[in-house]
Amino acid sequence: MDKRNDINEFRKKRRLRRVRLNIAILVLFGLIALFIALNWGKIIAPLKDAALDVGKGGFPVDLPGSTDYVLDELGDNFCLLTDTYFYTYNSDGAMITSAQHGLQSPALSSNSRRALIYDRNGRELQLYNRSGEIFSTATEDTIDFAQVSNGERSAVVTKSSKYSNCLFVFNGEGQQIFRWASPLYLIDRVVFSQDDSSIFAAVCGADNGELEYRLLRFDLDNAEGSVWETYLGNHMVFSLEQSGKELFAVTAGGAYILDADTGGISAQTEFIKNVSQIPGGELHAVMFSDSAGGKVLTVYNDTLEATAAAGLQNVTRVRAEGKNVYSLSKRTLTVFDDGLNVVSEKELQDDYSDMLVIGSSAYLLGYNTVQKVDLT
Repeated sequence: MDKRNDINEFRKKRRLRRVRLNIAILVLFGLIALFIALNWGKIIAPLKDAALDVGKGGFPVDLPGSTDYVLDELGDNFCLLTDTYFYTYNSDGAMITSAQHGLQSPALSSNSRRALIYDRNGRELQLYNRSGEIFSTATEDTIDFAQVSNGERSAVVTKSSKYSNCLFVFNGEGQQIFRWASPLYLIDRVVFSQDDSSIFAAVCGADNGELEYRLLRFDLDNAEGSVWETYLGNHMVFSLEQSGKELFAVTAGGAYILDADTGGISAQTEFIKNVSQIPGGELHAVMFSDSAGGKVLTVYNDTLEATAAAGLQNVTRVRAEGKNVYSLSKRTLTVFDDGLNVVSEKELQDDYSDMLVIGSSAYLLGYNTVQKVDLT
């Protein structure tokens, strides 16, 4: 009798263990399914891009008829915004997709995987990857400007009847995840942190009738207010670049390097000439207009001391990529190192108004074509 009881007890325990194991397996599969469902867009997007069929390429790429063109990068590809359509092309010049955006005053902001198109002074915005539209949404108030993050998030600054203007942040599915507005400040510029967890805003306020410009940092998971606020003087902020743990801000009156975590200013310099263009990228570089109508390109070190300068003639665009600076005149493309020594010079066969540098190639925007130039 005791032996039978022991056997029955053993069988009960074994069945119980099996039930618990089955439940654990079901819970595990349920969690995996939930994770996939919540992140399906991120998982499938690279697979869609990899499987995408494209047409035949070749440069120069003939442009469609338009009153205006905006050329921008999309990873190893490039994109083109016209007054009616948005196009993406691969590095061989083959068109990947074309989409009629339907916006009255379209503007573009892109990163390596996403392109944000918005209607300046309208209400609609659209997010694309290279193969097509991901989402479109509309704001209640008209849009001043918008900025795509390093990943899938988008910042949109709109007008407001209650505030100077409002900052909204949307995730990759078009859902609003953050909002900030102030009756004291007008938002002029925004840039995301490299991991997209924070956003930095250049704002304009007033004190005793004098304009004041400040930088603010917001953590997007915390809607309680800014993490820090730093005064930058009374000159408009032209650009913000975030790299590593530092922010590089260029204003009409000078440049600043700030600690991204604390907002502390680690270096600053004043300008005595007017800012003409800001090449962007990793280098601290600014192009100025001189009194004779020429341009002076200046490179600064990490303490914002000028380390090199070069006069440029008839320049239409300057870009910084890595440790090099690229200068485009109408029919010449010049490559400088970070000491502004000439590395190479390419004679061009046509006039070009804009350029992108992607990898070892430059993409040049002409009157009715996009041309590709090998920089090696």
